[in-house]
Amino acid sequence: MYPAYNNVAKLQGETGAERVARWALEAEKIHASLYQRAKQSADQGKDTAVGTIYVCELCGYTVGDSLPERCPICNAPKDKFREFR
Repeated sequence: MYPAYNNVAKLQGETGAERVARWALEAEKIHASLYQRAKQSADQGKDTAVGTIYVCELCGYTVGDSLPERCPICNAPKDKFREFR
C-alpha cells in the first residue's frame, strides 16, 4: 500500500506525505524480517529472544540491542528512539 500512497503523494505534490510513505515502506521491510524470525521460532515451538528493542518515533525503524547514533531511514538522532524491554 505504501508505494500507492507514495504515487498519490507525488501526483499531488505532497512532498511531506511522499517522504513519510517512503519511510514507512522502509520500516515495514525491517518489521517483515522481525516477524519472519518470530514465525520461524514459533514454528519450532520456541520463543524468540528479544532483548531491548529501539523504535524511531519519527519513521518506525526498529532495531534490537544496539541504538544507532542516527536512524538509517529518516536520519533522526538517537534521542528520537523509544526503548522497549
